[in-house]
Amino acid sequence: MGPDWYRLHPAVQARFLQEPAVDEPVLYEGVMEKVHCSKAGWLFAQVTRLIGNPLAAHRGRNVPMQVHLIKRPGRSGVYWQRSYFFDAKPFVVTSAKRENARGQLCEYVGFGFGMRLNTYARNGALHFVSERFFWEIVGVQIPLPHWLSPGRTHVSHTDLGHGNFRFTIAMDHALLGRTFYQTGVFHRS
Repeated sequence: MGPDWYRLHPAVQARFLQEPAVDEPVLYEGVMEKVHCSKAGWLFAQVTRLIGNPLAAHRGRNVPMQVHLIKRPGRSGVYWQRSYFFDAKPFVVTSAKRENARGQLCEYVGFGFGMRLNTYARNGALHFVSERFFWEIVGVQIPLPHWLSPGRTHVSHTDLGHGNFRFTIAMDHALLGRTFYQTGVFHRS
């Protein structure tokens, strides 16, 4: 992030400063006040089930959620396991954030699919914005056409004080409009 790191709220810095240890995952709990997907988003979620359920094809309000940050032995990056409790059986999404061979931050979801991310700070909050979706084979990233993705992804992490933070994700497709939107408040468990 370069100098932008120092523009982050100190609590946001503290949350992202250290990776979890292999035997000590970090757990965040909270409630997604709103989980929404459009009809086009629902279709993207069905298609991406083939690569590991990276998109929640659900709608709901006040959905309990847990986020485990996991470090796996012998693997780079941090795995984010998000469990949505829409009903008794959680809907689980797992992705890994790590650098690619060029040192760019990427989020991988399965079978080599992922997105390159740009990061920046604004008003103390951390923002991740997708630059490009790709399919990676043997370390080579093949760009996917923008129309084939669920849309430009924008994730923000905003400190609310007292150990709480807001997590928001929006995905906007150039032709199909907003495909996904989620926002909620979390704390470290």
